[in-house]
Amino acid sequence: MSQQPQIEETGSLGVVRLKRLWWRWTHRGVLAERGDAAARQHEWVHEMVLIHGLGIGLEQIARYLTPERTFDELEAWILELNGGSIDPACIARLNAALTGGAYDAQTQRRFEEIAAMPAVFDASDLETWDEHGIVVLRDAISAQQCAAAVDAVHEFIGVRADDASTWYQRNHAQGIMVQLFQHPALEPARRSARIHKAFSQLWGTTDLLPTFDRCGFNPPEQAGFIFPGPHLHWDADMTKPIGFGVQGLLYLGDTAAEQGAFSCVPGFHKTLDGWLQSLPPRADPHDHIRGTPAKAIAGNAGDLILWHQALPHGSSPNRAARPRVVQYLTMFPARPSERF
Repeated sequence: MSQQPQIEETGSLGVVRLKRLWWRWTHRGVLAERGDAAARQHEWVHEMVLIHGLGIGLEQIARYLTPERTFDELEAWILELNGGSIDPACIARLNAALTGGAYDAQTQRRFEEIAAMPAVFDASDLETWDEHGIVVLRDAISAQQCAAAVDAVHEFIGVRADDASTWYQRNHAQGIMVQLFQHPALEPARRSARIHKAFSQLWGTTDLLPTFDRCGFNPPEQAGFIFPGPHLHWDADMTKPIGFGVQGLLYLGDTAAEQGAFSCVPGFHKTLDGWLQSLPPRADPHDHIRGTPAKAIAGNAGDLILWHQALPHGSSPNRAARPRVVQYLTMFPARPSERF
């Protein structure tokens, strides 16, 4: 296929934009980033809705979609990641979000239920969010759900909680990041009404999708293992103005400040623009943020840390006796027009 597919062209899964995404990602050299920046951004945000809406991690599909992949192979791979089938209601909702169509009654009812829930953040929490760009949702999921997720991470990377010698011989890990995206034990957080309510309070809409992000396993430092990062950084494109966005991390075990806890620079979202303007021309902000004092955020199993994407953030060296285990999770508006 030499011509870019139209948005409405579908394959066996019946998902709009999917054939277009396949063509664009397997023809990167042909595309050569055609079109103006606004058009490329428009395409990109719709693709993010499509990818996460189909239960796929961004890194997963970026690695999978090599130039030789066929569209049929992509659809088969998506089905495999979803256990062999995708709920038709999920596809209907995704297609409506991507085309601006109306949602079905079941989807609308879910939004209404979330909207009717009592707030999980009070006025003080929201003031903290506004001032510092970070807020913590306590007990976002249960202790049993946390334990199941920890077990899933341990099994995936081949470690044993009671054998420290296994903590440093990990499979499917990149540094402290664990390449586990799909597992039943990770679903309770993605489907939690309480977590959905938290994000809806910050975004101002209930029409949200969960991301399919990976997990993390940060063992204590020792001879032969020095904390590899990530150090303070941003996940946003620093060459553009950073708009509103929410990121999240769920502690799956009790985590002390010195236990490799999540760290950030609270309040930096209010001073970022001026700080960027103060840098030398063509300077990389990541090089200059290193060494900035950061605050380590302790928490208990089940606590969800939410932060503004303009905050420099990262993990920290684990100088305690136990590993830190986390699930990365955020939610974002399913209709791109509500996000950008």
